[in-house]
Amino acid sequence: MKFSHFSTLLFIVIIALIAVVEAGKSNKKRKPNAPTQRVRFNRKMNGVSTWFNGHDLKGAACYGTLLGNSHVDAKDGWYIGAVRMKHYVGGYRAACFECARITSGRRSIIVRIIDDCAGCKPNQIDLTASAFKALAPLSRGVIHTKYEFIRCPSRGNLKWPKSPKARSN
Repeated sequence: MKFSHFSTLLFIVIIALIAVVEAGKSNKKRKPNAPTQRVRFNRKMNGVSTWFNGHDLKGAACYGTLLGNSHVDAKDGWYIGAVRMKHYVGGYRAACFECARITSGRRSIIVRIIDDCAGCKPNQIDLTASAFKALAPLSRGVIHTKYEFIRCPSRGNLKWPKSPKARSN
Protein backbone atom coordinates (compact mmCIF):
# COMPACT_ATOMS: atom_id res chain seq x y z
CA MET A 1 0.00 0.00 0.00
CA LYS A 2 2.80 2.39 0.90
CA PHE A 3 4.47 1.68 -2.43
CA SER A 4 1.38 2.78 -4.39
CA HIS A 5 1.15 6.05 -2.40
CA PHE A 6 4.83 6.69 -3.03
CA SER A 7 4.54 5.96 -6.75
CA THR A 8 1.45 8.18 -7.03
CA LEU A 9 3.26 11.01 -5.23
CA LEU A 10 6.33 10.55 -7.42
CA PHE A 11 4.17 10.62 -10.54
CA ILE A 12 2.52 13.92 -9.42
CA VAL A 13 5.92 15.49 -8.67
CA ILE A 14 7.25 14.50 -12.12
CA ILE A 15 4.17 15.95 -13.86
CA ALA A 16 4.53 19.18 -11.85
CA LEU A 17 8.22 19.48 -12.80
CA ILE A 18 7.42 18.94 -16.47
CA ALA A 19 4.75 21.67 -16.29
CA VAL A 20 7.21 24.11 -14.67
CA VAL A 21 9.90 23.39 -17.28
CA GLU A 22 7.43 23.83 -20.16
CA ALA A 23 6.13 27.10 -18.70
CA GLY A 24 9.70 28.36 -18.45
CA LYS A 25 10.36 27.50 -22.09
CA SER A 26 7.31 29.41 -23.31
CA ASN A 27 8.27 32.48 -21.23
CA LYS A 28 11.74 32.50 -22.77
CA LYS A 29 10.34 32.56 -26.28
CA ARG A 30 8.56 35.90 -25.87
CA LYS A 31 8.81 38.32 -23.00
CA PRO A 32 5.72 40.34 -22.12
CA ASN A 33 5.74 43.74 -23.86
CA ALA A 34 8.64 42.65 -26.07
CA PRO A 35 8.96 44.59 -29.34
CA THR A 36 7.00 42.96 -32.14
CA GLN A 37 7.43 45.30 -35.09
CA ARG A 38 10.30 45.78 -37.51
CA VAL A 39 11.05 48.49 -40.03
CA ARG A 40 10.60 46.59 -43.28
CA PHE A 41 11.02 48.56 -46.46
CA ASN A 42 8.45 48.37 -49.26
CA ARG A 43 6.13 46.08 -47.31
CA LYS A 44 2.57 47.41 -47.09
CA MET A 45 0.84 47.09 -43.75
CA ASN A 46 -2.61 48.00 -42.49
CA GLY A 47 -2.85 50.50 -39.69
CA VAL A 48 -4.43 53.67 -38.41
CA SER A 49 -3.33 57.27 -38.35
CA THR A 50 -4.16 59.98 -35.84
CA TRP A 51 -2.91 63.55 -35.51
CA PHE A 52 -1.16 65.79 -32.99
CA ASN A 53 -0.19 69.46 -32.67
CA GLY A 54 0.52 72.13 -30.06
CA HIS A 55 2.68 71.14 -27.11
CA ASP A 56 3.13 67.63 -28.57
CA LEU A 57 5.40 69.15 -31.24
CA LYS A 58 8.00 70.16 -28.65
CA GLY A 59 11.16 68.13 -28.08
CA ALA A 60 11.04 65.60 -30.92
CA ALA A 61 12.29 62.34 -29.38
CA CYS A 62 14.57 61.21 -32.20
CA TYR A 63 16.67 64.37 -32.02
CA GLY A 64 17.11 64.25 -28.26
CA THR A 65 17.44 60.51 -27.73
CA LEU A 66 19.88 59.82 -30.54
CA LEU A 67 21.63 63.11 -31.14
CA GLY A 68 21.51 65.07 -27.92
CA ASN A 69 19.50 67.85 -29.58
CA SER A 70 16.52 67.81 -27.23
CA HIS A 71 15.82 71.44 -28.06
CA VAL A 72 14.54 70.56 -31.55
CA ASP A 73 10.82 71.23 -31.86
CA ALA A 74 8.78 69.95 -34.79
CA LYS A 75 6.80 72.33 -36.97
CA ASP A 76 3.17 71.64 -37.79
CA GLY A 77 3.90 72.35 -41.47
CA TRP A 78 6.29 69.38 -41.55
CA TYR A 79 5.00 66.06 -42.78
CA ILE A 80 6.24 64.06 -39.84
CA GLY A 81 5.02 61.12 -37.85
CA ALA A 82 5.40 59.55 -34.46
CA VAL A 83 5.25 55.85 -33.59
CA ARG A 84 5.59 54.01 -30.31
CA MET A 85 9.31 53.32 -30.45
CA LYS A 86 9.22 50.51 -27.88
CA HIS A 87 7.07 48.46 -30.29
CA TYR A 88 10.02 48.29 -32.72
CA VAL A 89 12.85 45.80 -32.45
CA GLY A 90 15.88 48.04 -32.00
CA GLY A 91 13.89 50.85 -30.32
CA TYR A 92 14.62 54.42 -31.31
CA ARG A 93 17.44 53.48 -33.65
CA ALA A 94 15.08 51.30 -35.68
CA ALA A 95 12.42 53.87 -36.58
CA CYS A 96 13.94 57.32 -36.09
CA PHE A 97 14.45 59.35 -39.27
CA GLU A 98 12.88 56.66 -41.47
CA CYS A 99 10.26 57.65 -44.04
CA ALA A 100 6.85 56.08 -44.53
CA ARG A 101 4.34 56.35 -47.36
CA ILE A 102 0.89 56.54 -45.84
CA THR A 103 -2.18 55.98 -48.00
CA SER A 104 -5.83 56.55 -47.20
CA GLY A 105 -8.19 55.90 -50.08
CA ARG A 106 -6.68 57.62 -53.13
CA ARG A 107 -4.58 60.06 -51.13
CA SER A 108 -0.98 59.38 -50.24
CA ILE A 109 1.76 61.29 -48.42
CA ILE A 110 5.32 60.64 -47.32
CA VAL A 111 6.25 61.42 -43.72
CA ARG A 112 9.44 61.20 -41.74
CA ILE A 113 9.34 59.51 -38.32
CA ILE A 114 10.97 61.82 -35.78
CA ASP A 115 9.01 61.35 -32.59
CA ASP A 116 7.80 58.80 -30.08
CA CYS A 117 4.05 58.40 -29.48
CA ALA A 118 3.56 57.07 -25.97
CA GLY A 119 -0.13 56.36 -26.53
CA CYS A 120 0.19 54.71 -29.94
CA LYS A 121 -0.60 51.07 -30.50
CA PRO A 122 1.29 48.84 -32.96
CA ASN A 123 0.60 49.84 -36.60
CA GLN A 124 -0.43 53.35 -35.60
CA ILE A 125 1.29 56.47 -36.92
CA ASP A 126 0.50 59.79 -35.28
CA LEU A 127 0.83 62.62 -37.84
CA THR A 128 1.20 66.36 -37.62
CA ALA A 129 -2.10 68.11 -38.32
CA SER A 130 -0.90 69.29 -41.75
CA ALA A 131 0.07 65.77 -42.79
CA PHE A 132 -3.24 64.35 -41.53
CA LYS A 133 -5.20 67.06 -43.40
CA ALA A 134 -3.57 65.91 -46.63
CA LEU A 135 -5.32 62.57 -46.10
CA ALA A 136 -8.60 63.48 -44.39
CA PRO A 137 -10.33 66.26 -42.44
CA LEU A 138 -9.04 66.69 -38.89
CA SER A 139 -12.58 66.10 -37.62
CA ARG A 140 -12.21 62.41 -38.52
CA GLY A 141 -9.59 62.03 -35.76
CA VAL A 142 -8.64 58.45 -36.65
CA ILE A 143 -8.42 57.02 -40.17
CA HIS A 144 -7.62 53.56 -41.48
CA THR A 145 -4.47 53.65 -43.56
CA LYS A 146 -1.98 51.48 -45.34
CA TYR A 147 1.65 52.33 -44.80
CA GLU A 148 5.06 51.17 -45.88
CA PHE A 149 8.54 52.24 -44.90
CA ILE A 150 10.45 53.62 -47.88
CA ARG A 151 13.85 55.16 -48.51
CA CYS A 152 13.60 58.88 -47.83
CA PRO A 153 13.59 61.01 -50.97
CA SER A 154 16.75 63.09 -51.27
CA ARG A 155 15.40 65.80 -53.57
CA GLY A 156 12.22 67.67 -54.18
CA ASN A 157 9.92 69.66 -51.96
CA LEU A 158 10.70 67.96 -48.65
CA LYS A 159 8.17 68.74 -45.97
CA TRP A 160 10.40 67.74 -43.07
CA PRO A 161 13.86 68.68 -41.83
CA LYS A 162 16.98 67.03 -43.14
CA SER A 163 18.72 64.61 -40.81
CA PRO A 164 20.42 66.76 -38.22
CA LYS A 165 24.01 66.62 -37.14
CA ALA A 166 24.80 65.69 -33.58
CA ARG A 167 25.26 68.73 -31.38
CA SER A 168 28.81 69.22 -30.15
CA ASN A 169 29.24 70.36 -26.56
